[in-house]
Amino acid sequence: MKKKIISLLSALALTAQIVPCALAGNDVKVYVNDTEMITDAPIIIENDRTLVPVRAILEYLDYNVDWDGDAQKVTIAKDETTLTFTIGNSVMECSTIYQGNPIPLPKILETAPKLINDTTYIPLSDVTTAFELNITWDADNKEVHIDKYEKGYLTPLIKFGIISNDDLNKSEYITTQEALNTIQKFYTMPSESYFNRWYSSDKFESLNNIDYSSKKLLIHLHSRNLLTLDDIAELKLEDNLTNLQALTYAIRMTGSTYDCSSQIKEIRLSEPSDIYSTAYERNFIDTEDTANAQSPISRVDFYELLNKILFFNYSRGGGAGIYTTSLYKTLQKQIS
Repeated sequence: MKKKIISLLSALALTAQIVPCALAGNDVKVYVNDTEMITDAPIIIENDRTLVPVRAILEYLDYNVDWDGDAQKVTIAKDETTLTFTIGNSVMECSTIYQGNPIPLPKILETAPKLINDTTYIPLSDVTTAFELNITWDADNKEVHIDKYEKGYLTPLIKFGIISNDDLNKSEYITTQEALNTIQKFYTMPSESYFNRWYSSDKFESLNNIDYSSKKLLIHLHSRNLLTLDDIAELKLEDNLTNLQALTYAIRMTGSTYDCSSQIKEIRLSEPSDIYSTAYERNFIDTEDTANAQSPISRVDFYELLNKILFFNYSRGGGAGIYTTSLYKTLQKQIS
């Protein structure tokens, strides 16, 4: 049993890169949701990827596991996420339900599932990613803990590094500076040479009296069509973000980019009634009532709004063709 535990720890080290490669002593334990995991099946490492016995780990997580012997498929389901692995197939079928609609997210596996001695093995890293599992190493107690993120409905934002659990414990309201820094994490930061081309532009004279990092932030978001020059001139970064500001940014983040005239129209929406109407059509809010437009949006409500726009489908493309995507799909590709 001790050898099996050490083998598992070595496997997790390769997958999560957080567990030391060498472990001293024989008192190391592995816990799944605070329950020590005991399994008779060995852990396999192939192509620097860890394969684990599917039932051993997932039954500890209380997931539903179904085996189709004829099709050589194993299906794992929990809440609104379903994974389907096929023995010998390097494509994992993944789908999640959001607002009643299935979102398919197939993923290419570096190591295909295997059937060894009547035991089905699957890649651990892909399971942890799909189900937002967290693997941590407790060096003081020599323990490995596998668990789920606590903030379930905001897990995707945590998974992509948009927010952290610590962010949820901060003040009730979020400042404009904090909000824009959070929004920026949805996008890849341009190179320093990119910013240097903009610094001398007369367009950004209003930024001359702010710090360097804030200037970069605003230029970056302007280049993403999330801030207009008028926005930048009027921004007070230290003020709390209002509901109207939050919805304005949400609309611009999810605007279709294949139709230039439509995109420009959405960027230039200025009347609160128009912004609320568009946000309502996209299911970002439950009512078109603008009564709270100038009130500060709570931190949690802002994060919930970001979670909604994460899965919103919008169109992109041009002469080569038009396709539908979402911020979730874009971020998923970046970490795959």
